[in-house]
Amino acid sequence: MNELTISRFRSALLSGVTTCEAVTKFYLSRILTYDKTLRAIITTNPEALEEARRKDAMLSARASGTLDADLPPLHGVPIILKDTYATASMPTTAGSISLRSLRTNEDAHVVQRLRAAGAIILAKANLHEFSLQGITVSSLGGQTLNPYDRTRTPGGSSGGTAAALAANMGLVGCGGDTMNSLRSPASACGVVGFRPSRGQISKRGTVPVTMAQDTLGPMARTVEDVRILFEIMRGPDVEDQITLDERRKYDTTSTSSNAKTTSHINPVRHGGKIRIGVLGNYFDSDGTNDPEIYILNETIQSALEKSYSFAELIHLSVPEFDTNALLSTVDVQSYEFRTAIDSFLQSRIIIPESTPHRSLASIAASGEYMHEAMTPPFFESLQTDVFNTSSLGYLERLQRIETLKKKLGECFEENELGALVYPHQRRLVVRVGEKAQSGRNGILAALTGTPAVCIPAGFSPPTETAPLGVPIGIEFLGRPWKDFALLDIAERFEGVLQARREPALTMD
Repeated sequence: MNELTISRFRSALLSGVTTCEAVTKFYLSRILTYDKTLRAIITTNPEALEEARRKDAMLSARASGTLDADLPPLHGVPIILKDTYATASMPTTAGSISLRSLRTNEDAHVVQRLRAAGAIILAKANLHEFSLQGITVSSLGGQTLNPYDRTRTPGGSSGGTAAALAANMGLVGCGGDTMNSLRSPASACGVVGFRPSRGQISKRGTVPVTMAQDTLGPMARTVEDVRILFEIMRGPDVEDQITLDERRKYDTTSTSSNAKTTSHINPVRHGGKIRIGVLGNYFDSDGTNDPEIYILNETIQSALEKSYSFAELIHLSVPEFDTNALLSTVDVQSYEFRTAIDSFLQSRIIIPESTPHRSLASIAASGEYMHEAMTPPFFESLQTDVFNTSSLGYLERLQRIETLKKKLGECFEENELGALVYPHQRRLVVRVGEKAQSGRNGILAALTGTPAVCIPAGFSPPTETAPLGVPIGIEFLGRPWKDFALLDIAERFEGVLQARREPALTMD
């Protein structure tokens, strides 16, 4: 059952080759066998097997003619959630000891959609505590290890989900992304991570970092499975205003006269080739002195060369997209984190007696978190006289976001692009013990709210600790609300690269 996809599972289910219970048992067994080492999972769903049996009973009733209904698209699909998604049947911890007992009286909006589509919540995955870095270490879940090289981290912050999927401990998964957090672990663990356009998926009922930059998204071993999950996850939510506002702004099927369109852009040239901009300043130029950078650049270049039959590559360098400058002058995490997480902790879905903490200040005062895992936004956001959503510094950053969106739109229009492409990470994922995940390129999509997807591009050469090498991911960034067109491009590249490989796992 390794490397199972949704379509193959559904076909096997309908033909009687397997059952929901058998597949669920298989993944729970994989978790039991390998997670002692990888530490990708915080908790498994104690009701998962019983849910699987109920799904099988529904299938039997349908086969016997006593149930006249089509099976929902995710019937019996075991899914792993980042432990920021509220689940009424399990705690929601954000990886922090301070929230180890936090319970909610309902599922997150997107979890409700997944359950309605037939999915089984298999487990909740470790993450970098409060989603604040890319190492995937937390006071509750410990340090998650990369299945391909256990001396390295899995990226993050959704590293538990990515590591579990890479190791075939679940069929598909979901994560979240404030800066890089869906795509960084996808790159590091050889899976697919998709950050949809802002407003495509409701964030209601998930532990946030920001209001402006957060989004939820699917993770899987194939683009096809990411597409299937995204179709289920997306949709308006009357209790998440962003899903309504962005839909009116960009959805060309909207009846609103304010809906934007980019239909005048024609990224397809004669011969059917699509124009893709290669963002040169998202590659590290120090490859002659650093073997890891050289290996990564060569892997991405080789991947791009395989696209010549269907892609016209336009080489670009845009100084305004510099990641270090965007992080230091545009990122809003320090201004929004306290407000965002306080709002969640004080929301109606929290069961009051399940946690003593209803604010970030209370968590900080308790000391019940991994101090060394925290980043500046955790501490700076507590300085309420400076870092708040009424300050001039914050308002200036919001204005810079709008300027950046305009520049990105101009880049697409002037060059008639279907997507931008670049390595998600400029060097291999860092080793365990490092304090930060350096050289990531995810901030442009995070700030502009545009869709971005990272797929496997290849591996570094094998070493003693990495028998297959370390995965390297290639990222594509698209136009706002052109998510499916972007996934089409990613699927074309996936088809020619075929870079996904199952890790060689051992038990310690």
